[in-house]
Amino acid sequence: MKLLAFSIGAAFGAGSRYAMVLYFKNSFRFPIGVLVVNIIGAFLLGVIAEEKSNLGYGLVGFCGALTTWSALSLDLHEQIRNRHLRSALINLGLNYGLGITAAMLGIWVRG
Repeated sequence: MKLLAFSIGAAFGAGSRYAMVLYFKNSFRFPIGVLVVNIIGAFLLGVIAEEKSNLGYGLVGFCGALTTWSALSLDLHEQIRNRHLRSALINLGLNYGLGITAAMLGIWVRG
């Protein structure tokens, strides 16, 4: 049952990520969509990290599929290839710095 809950959550997370990235891609040159989903996912994981119910496993699946290391890696590669090194460093710093901060905030909110 936990695997099913996780898998259903992951399906919704992947679809949500795709929609968010597309939404922001048309409005910004900076890959803000990946940044947004990574921060939201990190915060939510912080909030629900210790939840052991089926809903908790579904939410972990959702967050795992919502967040994306691979898309961040491709964005960074493109920025470096196009010699936008400053933008790549800002992107990397924001994803890690704000992601860790969001996860810590989620843990704090959880109490």
